[in-house]
Amino acid sequence: METQHRDPHGTLDEPKGCAPNYLATGTILAVDDESSSLEALEDLLTMHGFRVFTAPEGRKAIDVFREQRPDLVITDIRMPHVDGLELLREVRRIDDAVPVIFVTGHGDLDNAVRALRRGAYDFLLKPINAEILLNTVCKGIEHFRLKRFEKDYRRLLEEQVQERTKELQERTKELAKTNEFLQGILDSSTRVAIVLTDFDHNIIFWNTGAENIFGYSPEEMVESSILRLYPEDARNVDTLAMLGRIMEGEAGTVQENIKQVAKDGRILAMSLAVSPMTDSAGRARGVLSLGQDVTEQIRLHDELLRSYQLIRKIQGASIFALAKLAESRDGETAFHLRRMQAYCRILCAALRGRDGYGEIMTESFVEDLIQCSVLHDIGKVAIPDAILFNPRKFGMDEFEIMKQHAIYGGRALEEAASEAGAGESYLTMGKDVAYYHHEHWDGSGYPFGLGGRDIPLAARIVAITDVYDALTTERRYKNAYSHDEACEIIVKEKGRKFDPDLVDVFLEVEVEFRRIRDAVSGQVSSRLPFVADAAAVAQPGTVSKL
Repeated sequence: METQHRDPHGTLDEPKGCAPNYLATGTILAVDDESSSLEALEDLLTMHGFRVFTAPEGRKAIDVFREQRPDLVITDIRMPHVDGLELLREVRRIDDAVPVIFVTGHGDLDNAVRALRRGAYDFLLKPINAEILLNTVCKGIEHFRLKRFEKDYRRLLEEQVQERTKELQERTKELAKTNEFLQGILDSSTRVAIVLTDFDHNIIFWNTGAENIFGYSPEEMVESSILRLYPEDARNVDTLAMLGRIMEGEAGTVQENIKQVAKDGRILAMSLAVSPMTDSAGRARGVLSLGQDVTEQIRLHDELLRSYQLIRKIQGASIFALAKLAESRDGETAFHLRRMQAYCRILCAALRGRDGYGEIMTESFVEDLIQCSVLHDIGKVAIPDAILFNPRKFGMDEFEIMKQHAIYGGRALEEAASEAGAGESYLTMGKDVAYYHHEHWDGSGYPFGLGGRDIPLAARIVAITDVYDALTTERRYKNAYSHDEACEIIVKEKGRKFDPDLVDVFLEVEVEFRRIRDAVSGQVSSRLPFVADAAAVAQPGTVSKL
């Protein structure tokens, strides 16, 4: 089949041929608010033998999921009303065995990584490669069936064990005799290792899936120790203790990723579900292990994470360079920006422990704020030199022009976020910081006269850090205030210019502010022209930045 494309959103590249090992059966719920993307996804999956239910948005998808109970869900992240993350939470509440695969663009990797942490099975990047999609779907459905099979198989074993009354040796022989029966059931899972062991860790059943993954035949493994699959550094007391607790019925089912070694010496990352085999009296008689090779999946995830971290590092360096360029026009230095970032991190860390802020102060929120805090005065690049470098007190008209730097900066970042299609990201937070960091808690600030919690939290945090640094830094037009004097001024403005909660938090960590101020210091070069701060002329004698 020749490669085809569907536009404009969520494109699917049709595969040249479906891999012959795909088990193209099962039911799938596909969710996307873009009808063209949804139709393309439905056509591809139906063509390869899947039964597909569709929903154009999250609320309808929840209803379809409750009614049809599909084997797997494929959903876009960004949708109106109920987005993909909310749909994931509801699916896991109804049936946490059903895998959920997300479809996302490069600009929304934060939400994709967040979805994986919340239990998503996998995610695919747009435009979707059909072969990767089909491979991921098949593995997801097999993963779903494995979880279902485990419950049914344990029930079957309990019924078998209830009929056995002989001693351990006789029961072990009886379990061995069931191999022929188990072979027909278990060897159908060619990608899943299903292994039964006795009390002494000796293997009594080894299926085709285990042979395919590890390279050992049943003849090589049956009656040998399961511990030969563990690397030397993993054959330790903890591993044996875990198996012992399972056999004694104390640990129940244990599921975790663990390293095991194949016949050719390769180290595999295995996702193992290990359960005790018990009789009717609840006594453990052996161990059932079900494993899937996730080596490649983990490698790809690690590679994606490294790429994401590199992108974030490059973004941070680019943003800092841009902000440094803007600050240099105003006589500032990179020391000011570094201190701003450090102050923001200290305040956010302290806010995590306060009621009402813990859920807001996520790792993503904090890192975005630290990254974008340096953009607070980016709009000054649009202020004419005649005003920016004016050594005299501004007139009213000049001051009004100077105040426009908040509008220029916020508008530029807003347009950048829209152009990038970034959604909620450091650009949108940077827009809030640039627009609103001169707004006051009592509504007396500029440019919009917002007050209280109408001012975004990120801007309220930056406002305090910016003012503290301005107060404690020597500028050409003023001497530096001491740390204690700066604290007194900030406390005086509590409830007027600053959020009262943030002032309280600032006082809890003011010692850290002093330490950062002393450690990260630098003075304005004598070669720089005299630069006046616009806010300083709002009232005669008003402190810079307040």
